[in-house]
Amino acid sequence: MSLLLINLAIVDTLILFIWTSQTAIPAFCNYFNGCLLYDRIKRAVWAYGWPFGTTVQLMGTWSIVSITFSRFVSVCWPSRAPHLNSRYQITMRTLAIHMGCIVFSSFRFAEVYIVYDKNGNMIYRKTVLASSVIYKYLYRIVLYYCITYLMPLSLLVYFTVRLCTNLRAMNKKRQEMTKKAKERSDLTFSLVVVVVVFIICQLPNPIRRLLYVIHGPFRMGCGYPNFYFSSWAVIFVNFNSACNFFIFCLCSPGFRRQLKQMVARRRRVQPLVSSTTVHGGSINTLSAQISGHL
Repeated sequence: MSLLLINLAIVDTLILFIWTSQTAIPAFCNYFNGCLLYDRIKRAVWAYGWPFGTTVQLMGTWSIVSITFSRFVSVCWPSRAPHLNSRYQITMRTLAIHMGCIVFSSFRFAEVYIVYDKNGNMIYRKTVLASSVIYKYLYRIVLYYCITYLMPLSLLVYFTVRLCTNLRAMNKKRQEMTKKAKERSDLTFSLVVVVVVFIICQLPNPIRRLLYVIHGPFRMGCGYPNFYFSSWAVIFVNFNSACNFFIFCLCSPGFRRQLKQMVARRRRVQPLVSSTTVHGGSINTLSAQISGHL
């Protein structure tokens, strides 16, 4: 489980960095009447930065599914947990998710290409692939919605309902539970909260994608639906990535305890290193003094 949480933390950090930089930098440049460097590369950032962001966001979606599945196996299929939740299986699932997301999203990088006008300004043009009607409806609508929203959300709803059913049964016997069992129950509850927040925060994104397909990427100005839904979708995604860590901290005492132990271990290592350095320095000083006397 710790490996899955580390993977989720890395992906969430990447999502925050990518989407914040994609939205904050243009906003600051517009506020300060433009940035020369950003004006030169903004079309390249739009052409390749957004596909990269959607790739990482897809990794985050399926990482949530992987964590929920792992907890579902531990709670509902305990006999299969030693095999399905082994370190090897979790590592293979994580690698498969990342590779699958990269392969699926690789087509997004081939939708536009950059050309330069006579003044040296960047201009993006649609490729033949992006202009294809079959590609538009098959990949960008049907497959994209199935892989990004329909399949993961359906799995999350199923896993969450099963976990909630088990959680209610466990809460009835909470007084008889051991401390370790209570920590498992709290971890399950925190994961359910993470999934619920994730589903809520993902709701504006399908609407944004649908409007993007209908109106195209060029109607993004104030007054168009894309202008509002694009901003809210990014805000909700960033909020979701930022709050996962705090949800685990608030809802899972076991997670807080492990976090404190990890911080305490790091603090114990530092004095040992510094004391070794001091002793090493004193030994070197003493040897230098002896050499001087000799």
